[in-house]
Amino acid sequence: MKRPIIILALLIMAMAAHAEEAWPRSFFASAGFGIYATRGDLSDRMLSMTDTAGRKQSIHAPEISFFGSPDITLGVNVREFTFDINFQIWETEQDINGFKDESVTGNSLFWRISMEFTYNLFWPEDFQVGIGMFYSFTTLTTDNTAYIEDEVSESEFMGSSFGILANVKYYLLDNLAIVPYVKIHETWFRNVYTEASGLCDLDSYIWQTFFFVGLNVQFQF
Repeated sequence: MKRPIIILALLIMAMAAHAEEAWPRSFFASAGFGIYATRGDLSDRMLSMTDTAGRKQSIHAPEISFFGSPDITLGVNVREFTFDINFQIWETEQDINGFKDESVTGNSLFWRISMEFTYNLFWPEDFQVGIGMFYSFTTLTTDNTAYIEDEVSESEFMGSSFGILANVKYYLLDNLAIVPYVKIHETWFRNVYTEASGLCDLDSYIWQTFFFVGLNVQFQF
């Protein structure tokens, strides 16, 4: 009985070794920084809502035309394919829309996490060009944006997006690369949370286009 088990174990090990050779894998972590340019409903829209108590609430969106953000990625390369999780978080002061007094500002906390897939041309050369797509979840929390009677509080917009990406990966060493890249994603914000009204579904989605240019340093292991 032991002999078939040993033979089976050896076969599995041989198949795993062959798969590793045919489909080599490597893991990586990268960090960098980039600049966002955005355009859409958040740039010129103010929401009016009525809560369950019948009180009217006005939500003023932040401008967020331009802002910077760090960029962190963890992933795996399988031959010419890359699968990764990308994370961004940054706080920036923004103008608040919908006021005659243009000096009204608030701190905006931008938070995004995404799952990405990339196909790398010219693999396994030191110079590779990647094209891919991703799905992400985004929140945008801003001070001084929710007004109800005499109360002023923050608002938190929540939404999802699909996007495309392109990058250039150049390996300076076997395990060290620099990666300039571009990402474009169309985000639809479908919920908003305020302290006065809680979580509310938006009657119509708020659409915002995000264009991101960044540079990462990637360590592969």
